[in-house]
Amino acid sequence: MDTSQLPGRGINPMRSLRNHYRISIAIWLVVLLAGLPLVWIKGQSYYSAESVFQVSPNYMKTLSSDKEVELQSNSQYREFVNHLSTTVKRYDVVQRALKKLRDAKVDVQPGAMTERKYIEFLQKQVSVRAVPDTYMVRIVLEGDKKGTLADIVNAITTSFLETTKSEQIFGSVERVDALEANSRRLQNEIVQLEGQRVQLSEQLGLTTFGDNVINPYDSMLSQAREKFTGASIERVHAEATLQAFLAQRETPTSVGRSIMEMRLTDNGLQALRNEVVKRSEELGRTTAGLEDKHPARKPALAEYDAINKRLQSKEAEFEQAAFDNVKTRLTASVRQNKQVESEIEANLKKIEGRAADYARNFQKAMRITGDIRKREQEQKEVRDRLNYLQNETGAIGFVRLVTPAMPAEMPMGVGKTKLLLGLLMAACVAALAAAIILDMVDRRIYTVNDAEKLMGIPAAGWQLDGHDLASQIFAKEQTRRFASTLMRNRTRSGKNVFAFTSVKTVGSATAVILDTAVVVRQLGLRVLVLDANSFSPSPVFDAQGPSLSDYLAGQVAVEDIGQTIVHHGQDLEAIGFGSQLSGGVQRLDLFKQAVSQWSQQYDFVLIDLPPVLLSADAELLIDALGQVFMVLEAQSVSKGEVTRAKRLLEKLDPEAVGLFVSDIPVFQQGGYMKELMIEMLTKERFGRFMSLSNLRLQLELLRVRWVQKRNR
Repeated sequence: MDTSQLPGRGINPMRSLRNHYRISIAIWLVVLLAGLPLVWIKGQSYYSAESVFQVSPNYMKTLSSDKEVELQSNSQYREFVNHLSTTVKRYDVVQRALKKLRDAKVDVQPGAMTERKYIEFLQKQVSVRAVPDTYMVRIVLEGDKKGTLADIVNAITTSFLETTKSEQIFGSVERVDALEANSRRLQNEIVQLEGQRVQLSEQLGLTTFGDNVINPYDSMLSQAREKFTGASIERVHAEATLQAFLAQRETPTSVGRSIMEMRLTDNGLQALRNEVVKRSEELGRTTAGLEDKHPARKPALAEYDAINKRLQSKEAEFEQAAFDNVKTRLTASVRQNKQVESEIEANLKKIEGRAADYARNFQKAMRITGDIRKREQEQKEVRDRLNYLQNETGAIGFVRLVTPAMPAEMPMGVGKTKLLLGLLMAACVAALAAAIILDMVDRRIYTVNDAEKLMGIPAAGWQLDGHDLASQIFAKEQTRRFASTLMRNRTRSGKNVFAFTSVKTVGSATAVILDTAVVVRQLGLRVLVLDANSFSPSPVFDAQGPSLSDYLAGQVAVEDIGQTIVHHGQDLEAIGFGSQLSGGVQRLDLFKQAVSQWSQQYDFVLIDLPPVLLSADAELLIDALGQVFMVLEAQSVSKGEVTRAKRLLEKLDPEAVGLFVSDIPVFQQGGYMKELMIEMLTKERFGRFMSLSNLRLQLELLRVRWVQKRNR
């Protein structure tokens, strides 16, 4: 049979339930028992009454909008809604609601409860829930009696709205009184300050004190200081001019003409100078032709000296007179500047004395004016706030009622029946899920495909885990197929020695070897079964007679070992391992010689090896024989163990490795093994034989078993 067409295990809910029905039943009972109290408690019918109020994100004012009372973000709005939701169930709010009900002659408080206990009870029963994606909030009260639910909800809602409205402008009456008192105080202060300013205005001679009013003494003082500074400069300049004139005996350029210029430009001196020059020229011509001893030369020279000295004397007298005149003028100028400076300084001090008093009074008047304006501004703000409070105390605010609570009429709730059905459904789902999860986390192999995927090679044969007659018949067919595979391998490779090893001690390699040997023997071929399992020898062989371990220990000859065993009514020639287990397999050279001799005597030599993961002898024998069949036991070997065995075989690298899968489940996790077996036994298609579905077949079987038990 082509094993490549066999499906994988997959996940089958019904198969999972069959595999783990005990755990599924236990989980079903646990879920059912745990949920029965919930069904009993939550399955009670109840009545409900609710009112709805709206929370605006900004304060709904009467006059104008105010940015300070707008919720600027979504998080602020949610926090405000949570605050209002908590306020609904606040102790004082519920207490005022009960008082309103008592005033309206509506009795809602049980006689067995005090007022405080009943208020705390209502705080737990009343629920406040925001309606998603809206500005609305619900106030809900549930109870088993419908009589006064709506009255209680409406009373709590009304009390809540009144509380919220009063707390939105908290203490409005007290705040109005305080603001009015503050306004009167400011008015009195303004009157007093205005009286003081009037007195100062009479002293200063001013009627207006504003930002543009300038102190007149400031300009007078500034002018006096400027004049004093100018007089000082002129006095210093005059003194400097006088000192320079006395030091240099000449007038500076800033004073006017110099003394030399006056001397040169004087008409009298100029006429005298002209006469002296004219007479000097005449005397020069006269003396030019005279000798030194001439009597006329000496008088001429004497006259020349006399007229020049006279000219110099006249010029000196003129310069002295001019010097004295200029000195007198400069001295008079210095005295004039000093007198002017002293008088201006005296006037400046007088102005400064009067300006200080004037400035103090003026600044005081200006401060009073500023204080008056400040108080007038405060008084305006107080009046604006008074107007706001008087108008906005009646505004809608943030919260308003949308719908009051209506009287409860119809009971609500899921009901015990629906909850019980839901619990049964949940228990069934939990039981089924547990079974499926257990199957999903199960790491054991169950199908041929699982083994082939892990080993990476196709299976040479496979066998069912069958205990009934149908499974045994199908198993014989599979054994004949495997025997045919061995015969083809012998024909193609020329080797007739086949070793079998399992993964663990629970292996079924011995059963595969014996079943195959029986079929080969029935086909008329000579076969020898050799037990080389030093780890756990099979009890099928006689451990008392001469055995393989005795031969390898050198105690007997190869011709002396051997025995005959009976399996499924067929005599088989076999060699047991013996009782010498402590040393394991000895003398591999003798073992190879014996196997070579047996391969010539028999058509097939089938050797049972130790488990490959538990015994080192398995590695030694596989390396000595060169080929091996890996027998994987479904339902026992995990995927990790198969992977480790594969890595070990890859490390040993024998000439040939075959795969045989045993103990495959038929009716649980073996793919469509059941269909194959039914078609083989009935010689018909599975669809025609199975007239009922799996579920209906199982139900019918359960019904038949129940009828049989009842008849007994």
